[in-house]
Amino acid sequence: MTNIRLMALDLDGTLLGADSRVPQENARAVRLAQEAGVQVALCTGRNHTEVLTFNSQLEQSADWAVIANGAAVVDLHSGAVTPVGGLNREDCALVRQLSQSFGVDACFYTADTFYYGHAFLAFLQEARRRGRISLDETAKGYVFVPDSQGWDAVLRREEGNVVKAILHHLDPAVVDEMTAALKKTGRFELSPSVMYGGALKNVELNRRGVHKGAALEKLCAALGISMEAVMAMGDSDNDRTMVELSGLGVAMGNAQPSLMAVADAVTGANTDCGVAQAIRQYCKVK
Repeated sequence: MTNIRLMALDLDGTLLGADSRVPQENARAVRLAQEAGVQVALCTGRNHTEVLTFNSQLEQSADWAVIANGAAVVDLHSGAVTPVGGLNREDCALVRQLSQSFGVDACFYTADTFYYGHAFLAFLQEARRRGRISLDETAKGYVFVPDSQGWDAVLRREEGNVVKAILHHLDPAVVDEMTAALKKTGRFELSPSVMYGGALKNVELNRRGVHKGAALEKLCAALGISMEAVMAMGDSDNDRTMVELSGLGVAMGNAQPSLMAVADAVTGANTDCGVAQAIRQYCKVK
């Protein structure tokens, strides 16, 4: 394999530990890789504001962020955001219509704001009951939208800025039904996932053709780095494209079986600092 020049790291279930923070062992290993000349891209379903929180937990800032499952690329040194592809007005209307047919309100992301409604609040309360909390919904960048009129106003104001949507439901079977209905439209990239380490599920959706792998390819082309020189690590379905397209695709020990099946290698679980293990093994740092 070509020497690794760029690492693409998922956050939740990968770089982050069980407490949704970057473990010191991972932070140190990432810094050592950077000192050896490897660039680092944080590749996540989260938005820019959220990424900055986790980036601050590293010993040295990452270089890039692929946010909202590939909808934009952020230069973490300059703060410049390069859009890759978001949801248009028709996409957002379709998502709202479908979510309402299941009795829930969809959540919508822009590059720096997460708009959520009652369905996500119920989801968050259940996560807290299980003892798994990974965000403070009162923090900067989180905006509660209480009703349909509020959603109308938000989506008018943010037209052209929406990068991703998410649907939540406390019943995983309903999430599967919503995913199937969205798939029939043929308009979206879909990433169902389990959250908070439990049986809670959601489905993330991006514009068709927008995913982590495509955004990573665009970033590498701009940097003059071959995808063969990329090591990508992840645990979920939304990591599949970057794991498949990279020269070295690494699945976490806690990864979904479908991701393990396409990965070139498997490292330790996120709770065992599997990212640090892989860096030591493949980047030859101590």
